[in-house]
Amino acid sequence: MVTNNINSYHHKHTRTVVMFMLITLVIQQLILKFFQIKTKMPAGPRNAYITTKILIVVMATFMIYCVNRTTMKINYKDILITKQEMKQTLIRAGIISVFMILALIVVRIVKGHYNPKVAARPYFKLYLTVRTRWFYPVNAFFQEVFIKAFVQDNVRIMAGKENIHYTVWLTSLFFFVLHMSYPLYYMVIAGLFCVATGYFYEKNRNIWGCALLHFVIGFMPRALGIL
Repeated sequence: MVTNNINSYHHKHTRTVVMFMLITLVIQQLILKFFQIKTKMPAGPRNAYITTKILIVVMATFMIYCVNRTTMKINYKDILITKQEMKQTLIRAGIISVFMILALIVVRIVKGHYNPKVAARPYFKLYLTVRTRWFYPVNAFFQEVFIKAFVQDNVRIMAGKENIHYTVWLTSLFFFVLHMSYPLYYMVIAGLFCVATGYFYEKNRNIWGCALLHFVIGFMPRALGIL
């Protein structure tokens, strides 16, 4: 009897997670189409930050609904962590971030060598007034709460704790598609980055290190004059 109840819950949860992903992607397409109709401009790199902000609000609302009305839950244990856990994960993420920044500096040097426009840019500038970059820390944090503590944890329940690779890659595929208003290369980078931070999350079991890495990869390229 207990086994039947567990199987029934698992099947229900699986259907819920799959439907959540499909509905989210449909909503995204509707947002992009509605934006194009209202502004007479196709959704693309120049205005993707606007459609992304709209999608974040919709996803947050949909997430709250699912948490209260379905089998999907937010893993608060991986958000509300101890000071020691915070210290450990930020040290690990900080070390990785240093190497990421060094790699970006190398990219900047190479691009600057071949592109005079890149060479003319300052090596470090915040550009906080460009495309609401001042909001990016909050944006990066929310995306990690949504993707890791909500989507990835619920996919793990659906797939089983032993199927970590399936969990990480399916979550990353979902994250990849959510960036379809950006260029293809950006989608690929976002998807692969989600794979890397997905494994980091599974190892450390909290979102804070992932949020730091997300901030670095999203904020620093423009700050270093690469973009």
